[in-house]
Amino acid sequence: MHEVPSHRLNVTCGLPPPAPRHHLHTRTVVTRGFRREDGLWDIEGEMKDTKTDAWPSWENGEQPSDVPVHHMQVRVTLDSAYTLLALAVALPATPFPECNEGGPPLQGLVGASMSRGWRKAIETTLGGVRGCTHLRELLMSLGTVAYQTIGGESRRAEWEALPEPCVHPPLATTPKPHWDKCIGWRLDGEVIRRWAPDFHQSYDKASK
Repeated sequence: MHEVPSHRLNVTCGLPPPAPRHHLHTRTVVTRGFRREDGLWDIEGEMKDTKTDAWPSWENGEQPSDVPVHHMQVRVTLDSAYTLLALAVALPATPFPECNEGGPPLQGLVGASMSRGWRKAIETTLGGVRGCTHLRELLMSLGTVAYQTIGGESRRAEWEALPEPCVHPPLATTPKPHWDKCIGWRLDGEVIRRWAPDFHQSYDKASK
């Protein structure tokens, strides 16, 4: 049996102390993944921009700090193959009434895959003046949340199928789409060597 070496996480202490400053703006982005009772998946995202002081609105004059500059919500419904089946959008707060025109074009993404070509689909459907910058940013992040949600549950099922006691997840037996897409999962790196040794490659081979 393959021996998995012990590995300590490299935990940092956080950012260094900042220079004296005044807090002006906060963007809050919250994303959530859900398994539906009908077997489909919902991925939701919410983005809100707020100021710490009163701020000047082009349309409505000075606004108190508790009035958001932007407040946008998106829900996408997927199947287990990451195909987008339905999409809902709400725009509770926008800087201009015309910003609401950015909602309907999102329906053009129905049928797209969130596992392959998601960024290209967003740019093709909503790029430039065809869509809203902030909705594009929010949708981009939903792709990785979908993978964490659906892929994470698949991984959980693999884990729960192991005989007791389950000490660690099973070694990977098939290639994964996130491999070689970041420094941690590089094919010639130590993470692949530990958890997918059959797929580990030398640097020369992995770089081709």
